[in-house]
Amino acid sequence: MEQQPRLLEDHIRKNKRDTVVICMFMVILLFSVIFMVGLILGAPPILTMMIGLPIALFYIFITYSFSVQSVISAAGARPANPQNREEKILIYKVEEMALAAGLPTPKVYVQDTHHINAFATGHKPGDSIICATTGALQQLNTAELEGVVGHEMSHIRNRDILVMTVTVGVVGAIALLAEIALRMLLWGGAGRGGGKKGEGNIIIVVVALVFIILAPIFSRLTYLAISRKREYLADADGAYLTRNPEGLAKALEKIKADFPDDPKGSKTVAPLYIANPFKRALRESIWSTHPPIDERIRRLRSM
Repeated sequence: MEQQPRLLEDHIRKNKRDTVVICMFMVILLFSVIFMVGLILGAPPILTMMIGLPIALFYIFITYSFSVQSVISAAGARPANPQNREEKILIYKVEEMALAAGLPTPKVYVQDTHHINAFATGHKPGDSIICATTGALQQLNTAELEGVVGHEMSHIRNRDILVMTVTVGVVGAIALLAEIALRMLLWGGAGRGGGKKGEGNIIIVVVALVFIILAPIFSRLTYLAISRKREYLADADGAYLTRNPEGLAKALEKIKADFPDDPKGSKTVAPLYIANPFKRALRESIWSTHPPIDERIRRLRSM
């Protein structure tokens, strides 16, 4: 752990640079999809951009603006009660980790479920929220709870919430635009032309159509890859904040053992949890929002 601070600071700086690059890439991808939609529908590209771009950006803005309320509502979370002993300990741990991370203290929420989990949300450190389940408060010891809170605080410090919110918004907008384009193509066909111009239009439409079909898949895979990478970094950063990697490692072991066979709740919130509660997320897959828990534990114990 001696060289961990410098290495971790390098990772955090790189992560912040990556944040800008990722957001720019996703917006460029969105622009490209809008442009291709115009080609498929036979509309002038400039007209498509003038109409489609504001709609897509408005969609992302709405997703971003209401993301916190949507997450808290979907989770059925409530503010932590300082009169409750277990919830008071959670509040103290959040305050300690905020001080260690040099961040404003997030609001503390609790989700009433006996399963062990936690998540963070918010637009920026100043309005962030950390939420833990009652199962986490009841089944984790102090060191394990601290490890979980440190992990979530790291997501806030590394601006992961901003990246994932923007990325989810762009992925949703791309999927929506692709669906609209394909449906309109089926209903009314693409722009038509005659002779060589018509043949050229067909080639353009085919290329655009392939792009439209692949763009949602590619954007989704990009989002998932980003999510998995940032989970690893949050584990490492959280271990640095607590100076105790074993605390988080043991918490992850308990979380893995506690996964429900038939998970309930909103899948919207699932990617935000410290571990996705849906069983299929335990398997190593390019479609997983989280890396394998066993690998996360191994990395923590090798620190």
